This record gives sequence, structure tokens and C-alpha cells, in this order.
Amino acid sequence: MIKLIASDMDGTLLNSKKKINNEFYTILKQLKEDNIIFTAISGRDIFSLKKVFKDIDEDIVFAANNGNYIEYKGKVIFENYIQKDKLKNIAIVVRKFFKHNTLYCGKDIIYSESKVAKFIGILWGLNIKYTKDIMKIKDNIIKVTVFGKPSDINKNREKLKILNNEFMVTISGRFSIDICRYGGNKKNGIEIIKNKFNIKYDETMVFGDNMNDLEMMASAYYSFAMENAKDKVKSNARFIAKSNDDNGVVEAIKEVALVNEKAKL
Repeated sequence: MIKLIASDMDGTLLNSKKKINNEFYTILKQLKEDNIIFTAISGRDIFSLKKVFKDIDEDIVFAANNGNYIEYKGKVIFENYIQKDKLKNIAIVVRKFFKHNTLYCGKDIIYSESKVAKFIGILWGLNIKYTKDIMKIKDNIIKVTVFGKPSDINKNREKLKILNNEFMVTISGRFSIDICRYGGNKKNGIEIIKNKFNIKYDETMVFGDNMNDLEMMASAYYSFAMENAKDKVKSNARFIAKSNDDNGVVEAIKEVALVNEKAKL
């Protein structure tokens, strides 16, 4: 019996137009009636996640910033901030290669040491605060994101390899790379949620498409990579769902989770 369903957002639950299929809202009501917990787990910050589900956020566990900040019904379940001394190590590297293309994500505010990034954020719908020196702010940072052209993503990942031994450095989108505290990935986030609600491995269902979903595939028996997922994610998943443009998450939920619930009747 499925008790927990966790889905990535971009490239997974959201289609190519960044929209959720309307059928999902009907499915979400059914999940609630069956006491199945739905989790939105994403590299997005908490405000971006809540904006997507603005009318129904009380029914969802939000695992933002790759599972490093988890909230349910307005209460924080988990926070995993980058230590200040470690943040300095990240800042040294990203200032060298990505000064105008770096975002420092706190719980409530996103910062940048570049006014260029601040203006780009406006185009993305992000409220970014400029700071001359990230080390002088009092806020805690959960995640650092660098971005660039999609064609440069692998080259940019190579520039950050010096951070591999201290941090989770993961491609999270077509043009973005996330840097989180070591061990701070979506799999860890799922494990925290499972422990919180006393849910087992074989009662869990997860969906993802990109490299920041890779570790999460090992957190559930019902691990689904989207048809449009990266090959490595597919090879680490037990099942393949239809693409994000074919409502793959909802179709798999209907076929597995809700079918199992009907079978009990």
C-alpha cells in the first residue's frame, strides 16, 4: 500500500510550459481521502513551491532546495544550512567563475553579489537581494545555485569539481547547478519524511527526471524516472513513467497508488 508519493517539479510534474495538468488536483483530493501524503520535492525555494500550489498548500509536504528545507502545514520539519566557514569556500570558487551568475538561497531571501543576477531574477519571477559580500549577511544559506547557457552546463560542472569533496554539486536543470551541504540531497529529504510519518521503503513512490533526482531513486521501491529523464536517472529507477508532457506522474499514480487502494475495498 502506498503511503507517500514524492514528485520533482520541473520536467516531472510540470509540463514544458511549467503548468500542472488539471487532473492532478482531482488526484490530490483522492490521495488525501486515502491518507496518502503528497510531497513536492524540488531544487526550487520554498516560496516558488508554494506559489505553484497556492490554493492547496495545506495538503502538501514541501521539500524545497533539494530536500534541504522541509515544511508541512506551516511547520518546519527539517533545515540543512551550509556552515559559514564552508560557505566561504564556495564563495571563493563561484566568484572566480560565476560572479554574475550565482544565487545564494536563504530560507526567506535569495541573495546575489551581482546586480546583473538581480535583474535576471526579475525575469524569472524571483525577488533577489543584492549584497556586496555574502559573508557579511546574518542569514543562513541553504543552497548556492550557479547558472549559464544550457550548452555550457557540463563545462560549468567541471569548473566546480574542486568542491566535490565537501559539497553536493548537482546539475538541477538545463542551465543550473546546485551546491548544497554534503549529504543534502533529495534522498535524504525523503528519508526524513518517511521517518517523520513512519513510512516504509515499499510504501513510497518517487518521480524525477534530472541529476538532482538521482539519489532519490534509491529511497523508494516505486521509483519512477520520467520518459524525458536523463539516461542515468532512468538506469537507477525501477520504473519509467510517461513524459511530463503526457501527464506521466498522474498516470502512474492512478495505475499504482490508487489501484492498490481500490483493491483493498
